[in-house]
Amino acid sequence: MAIHWWSTDRLVTDLIHNRLSEDQSLRYAMISAVLLTGSLYYSYWLGAERDWLLFTEFAAVCVISLIGLHECFKANGGSDGSDFLKRLYCLVVPLGIKFWLIGVVAALVFYYGVPRIATAASFRDPYLVYKLAALSFVGALTVCYYWRLAHHLARIAKPQRSTHLMQPTSQERPVG
Repeated sequence: MAIHWWSTDRLVTDLIHNRLSEDQSLRYAMISAVLLTGSLYYSYWLGAERDWLLFTEFAAVCVISLIGLHECFKANGGSDGSDFLKRLYCLVVPLGIKFWLIGVVAALVFYYGVPRIATAASFRDPYLVYKLAALSFVGALTVCYYWRLAHHLARIAKPQRSTHLMQPTSQERPVG
C-alpha cells in the first residue's frame, strides 16, 4: 500500500480498517521525523544565520532520526511487532519532556559557559568553536533520545515475544 501524501481521508479509512502494516507505520514515522526536524529549524530558514554548519546539523539530525526510528522499529519486533506507532508516540511524551528539559539546561550552559572557555585568547574563531560544540551536542542528544526510545520499545516487546514463543503451534496443540 502506498503512503498517502495528501489524502487524510484515505489514511483515516486505512487506519479504521486496520490496513496499515507495521512496515508502513515505520515509513510514516520516518517521514514525520523529517517533517518535524525541518519545522524545528524554521527559525533558521527564516532569517537566522544560515551557513554550512546549520545545513550539516540539519542533515545529521535527519539521518540520526531515520536510523533511530529504524532501530526503534527493530526493537519493537520489526515487521512481526505490533502497535509500533502507538508505543512510539506514547513513549515520546515522557522522553520528550525529559530531553526537552536536558536541552534547555544544556542551552543555558552553552550560552553562558562556552564563551567563557572558547575565548579569542584560546581559539582563533571562538564563535566557530561555539557552533561546533552546539552541533556535537545536538547530535549526541538526538542519538541518546532514540537509544532510550529503542530501549523502552524492546522492554515492551520482550514479554510479548516470549509469550508468543511459548504458545503451542497448531501442530503441538493436544487434540481433545
